[in-house]
Amino acid sequence: MTQLKSVQALRAIAALAVMLAHLQGLEKQMTGGGQLLAPIWIAGVSGVDLFFVISGFIMVWVAGDWAPGAKNSLKFMFSRVLRIYPLWWLFAGVTAAYFLVSSGLPWDKDFVREANGPMHLIKSFLLLPQQSPPVLTLGWTLIHEMYFYVVFALVLLLPVKIRKPAFVLWALLIAASTAFQLTGFSPNSLLSLALFPLTLEFLMGSAVAWLVLSGFSRFAWSALALGVCALVYAIVTVDFTVASTMQPTHRMLAYGPAYALMVYGLVVLERRGALNKVMPAQLVTIGDWSYSLYLSHILVITAIARVFFPIFDTAGPIDNLTFLILASAAAIAVSGLTYNFFEKPIVTRARKARQRLFSPAAETSG
Repeated sequence: MTQLKSVQALRAIAALAVMLAHLQGLEKQMTGGGQLLAPIWIAGVSGVDLFFVISGFIMVWVAGDWAPGAKNSLKFMFSRVLRIYPLWWLFAGVTAAYFLVSSGLPWDKDFVREANGPMHLIKSFLLLPQQSPPVLTLGWTLIHEMYFYVVFALVLLLPVKIRKPAFVLWALLIAASTAFQLTGFSPNSLLSLALFPLTLEFLMGSAVAWLVLSGFSRFAWSALALGVCALVYAIVTVDFTVASTMQPTHRMLAYGPAYALMVYGLVVLERRGALNKVMPAQLVTIGDWSYSLYLSHILVITAIARVFFPIFDTAGPIDNLTFLILASAAAIAVSGLTYNFFEKPIVTRARKARQRLFSPAAETSG
């Protein structure tokens, strides 16, 4: 299926937003004054919510009408595992190596006791829920991704006409769990992961894909405008600095619909040809690099901060601006190199292996 450039651009925006949120935190932590990024930039972590909506959209867009059966289900998981794990293992491994060199243990000893460390590493590399964040904290989002993929693969076992009702039932179960507050602030067990409110963002994206694939294409501009307004409201009302059990629910209700409306509007407008002359090619390229950028940026910008600010210990606006430009450029450059020399070759080989292992005829709908 032809790549949707609008979706790739949104992926770029999501990754860049998360990076800016972390840059804001680093600048606040390291600077001696003249901070340029205001506290509101922490809202950039909602790029994760956009990633979740996009993932739900893409899975249905690409595989929602695949013929039912174990072969297609396995084919789907084969693609997803090889898409997610190799790059995750690379940067989780780099993080573990950093902890080993800096503290003598391959995990963050401030969060994980030594006796629990080996199991912490195993669960981190396998992307399984646990009490502590993964060795590379950003991996918590990949735990959600893999859970969604596993359930989606199970849904692919069902006849095509039953899949939408199955998703509705799935959404109702999570909505009921959310209403009764059956999960806490983070999914630290398989049960809490299964019922976690943010999963509804994947399902919102899935609903958008099915809506567009059904032929519905009205109110695209209105949906986009409403989504932008809802996004502004979410930025103003969701406080990411406060950890409470209700925050994931508030976050999902605020950002999920906003991003779903934006995805719908942009995809429909692109299919009409309305975005052909206004879609920045650079943004689409960074969208291709977005997974590498998402996983690598925190390591890159932290390393630069620890070298930069001790040298410029009387930091002011000019020094801070220099740091922000240097760190952003370095993170994007590293992501481009990682994508072209590590991620893309693996994806290409995985696609060829999938073609060898699974008959193309299995992709037809049924």
